[in-house]
Amino acid sequence: MKKIKFKNSYNSYIFYVLLLLNVILPFATNFYPSMDGPAHLYNANNLLHLLKGNNFLAEFYTIHNFVTPNWTTHFILLLFLTVFPAWLAEKILIIIYIVGMAFSFRYLIKTINPQNAALSILIFPFIHSFLFYLGFYNFCFSFILYFFSIGLWLRNQSKPKNGLFYVVMFILFVFTYYSNIIIYGFLGITIGLFIIFYSLNEYLKNKELLKTFQSFSKEILRLLIISLPTLILAFAFLKSNQFSPSNAGYTAKELIKWINDARPFIVFDYIGEEIFTEQYFHILLILLVLSFIFKNIEEGFNQTNLPFVFAIIFFLSVCLYFIIPDSSNAGMMSYRFSLILYMFGLTWIIARAINAQINFKIINTIILITIAIHLVTLQQLNRSLTKLDLNASAIKQTDKYIESNSIVLPINLSDHWLEIHFSNYLGVEKPLIILENYEANLNWFPINWNNKKLPNVLLANQNSILNIQWPNNTSSPIKKQIDYVMLYGNTEKIYDTKWKELKELLDTNYKLKYKTNNGYVMLYEKMQ
Repeated sequence: MKKIKFKNSYNSYIFYVLLLLNVILPFATNFYPSMDGPAHLYNANNLLHLLKGNNFLAEFYTIHNFVTPNWTTHFILLLFLTVFPAWLAEKILIIIYIVGMAFSFRYLIKTINPQNAALSILIFPFIHSFLFYLGFYNFCFSFILYFFSIGLWLRNQSKPKNGLFYVVMFILFVFTYYSNIIIYGFLGITIGLFIIFYSLNEYLKNKELLKTFQSFSKEILRLLIISLPTLILAFAFLKSNQFSPSNAGYTAKELIKWINDARPFIVFDYIGEEIFTEQYFHILLILLVLSFIFKNIEEGFNQTNLPFVFAIIFFLSVCLYFIIPDSSNAGMMSYRFSLILYMFGLTWIIARAINAQINFKIINTIILITIAIHLVTLQQLNRSLTKLDLNASAIKQTDKYIESNSIVLPINLSDHWLEIHFSNYLGVEKPLIILENYEANLNWFPINWNNKKLPNVLLANQNSILNIQWPNNTSSPIKKQIDYVMLYGNTEKIYDTKWKELKELLDTNYKLKYKTNNGYVMLYEKMQ
């Protein structure tokens, strides 16, 4: 069969053009809205002010211990917030993610199977996952570290390894742990499997069992040494956090449908986006079938090759996807493992596919279809994000009417599911106590409520009202009044019976300080 390779010049050109288009997308809006993103940005700002010694914030918040594996993107945002405004700090984070995903995956593919570098463009649709737009930044960042770590390990597998290599690998393990503990586990398992398979290959070549075992033992010991500090951190974290067991989840039929629909990449409109995203599944399936056909006929099946390791990791993720209930542990486990299995499946399939032996027209067609679908989805994302950004920016601009070191009670009246934490945009630059801060309630984020110092927070001398509760310490002798109440979303809902008590308190104890032209934001200030 005549071997035809995708020209490197075209390969690189397409890759960098797509990368540029993806990098441009965040600049189409002021903020880059996601569900949890505002909370990450707000709490990064809280970290900054706490480290600067803000005593007012310290009454409400405390920095969680460094065992918590969710620090990476908060740390990055913290660094950039020291220099740049919040909107730019967020943009830099998003660009690091996009560029990092693209280059780390391409780096890994060029390490495993360089002739398939053209197919590395398939990573671009995977960058814009549903979980990314939920604001699971640390989870998404962990894939960058995983791809790069595996690529680096494989490139140095047959070389003498110096101290610098192990220092770099140690740093990568640390950052992977502080991004996501699940991907951290997969990283250790993957490298361990590669050590096993390289050792098996060595034994099949030289038939020297003792020498192979010694070499294997040294590699495993080195892996254990560089990962030991993070293993201790992981053990301490899991021991100190008892997750409530739950069997609530999706049926096998639903989970299978998710795979076919490529659920991890449906963001805003399931029905409208499904027709596009399911083509990613079909493309991967075609590539997988073709790779088996050509690989089996031309080369024969060799279980000790590199793609076989990724096959094991892929099938492990599939098993966990079906076994672990969605609501167990930190929640949304089915969503997490659906993205994981797609990421590992993509790696396995592209590692297998032999570009030079498959019809050149098929490869071209697959690449062009992927690009076309991706460009359509980028356009859809841009439309949705532009609308959401108007609301995010409206909330951020409201901070001009709020004094620093104030207490704000936000009331979410929005009809859009993604805007649940949009109130946090108020505090992305100013030091504010925003009483809707979901991260502070969870033990796996850097910021927690300071339960020892938390005062008794009152709304017109009441520490709770009908349909509204906020973090409070009713036993504290220190009382603090809520300075501002911010309504956002469909603010006409304030006249509904559900909000009657709140409306009466606002009318008698607060005055309207600011209202956007479209009524999306209404800010009330406590009367003196």
